[in-house]
Amino acid sequence: MTYVRELRARTGPLPLILSGACALLLRGEAVLLQRRRDTGGWGTPGGLCEPGESLEDTLRREVHEETGLSVLDPLLFTVVSGAGTFVRLPNGDEFYQVSAAYVVRRWEGVPRPDGTEGSELAFWPLDALPDGLGPVDRAALARLRVCVGMS
Repeated sequence: MTYVRELRARTGPLPLILSGACALLLRGEAVLLQRRRDTGGWGTPGGLCEPGESLEDTLRREVHEETGLSVLDPLLFTVVSGAGTFVRLPNGDEFYQVSAAYVVRRWEGVPRPDGTEGSELAFWPLDALPDGLGPVDRAALARLRVCVGMS
């Protein structure tokens, strides 16, 4: 996150366009979500790219940092972008997201929250997702539900 901090030092809270990746970690028809410490809502593991980092490298790094899991065989599922991805954080920072969502069915390790970005991890049935999902998570999971015939 050093890159974003450096940008914020120069731009303040002005809206930025930031790229990143998120993981749709699936166990059957349930997805692993984390309770975010900054908003209190639930979301997929993932985050923003650092300079020179590929989207897949971002995915692997962020998932490992946030869950302790090592991703195996991620499959690019969709890209979410546009006006509907706007976020205003509790600190006032604003940004639009361009986020690659990857389906992940195989991983190594045991899920554990990092305690910094996420306070808990839980598998949620795709047909009973929690309220308060962020815009990228909501869009990616809605598309996934259509693909598996739930919507």
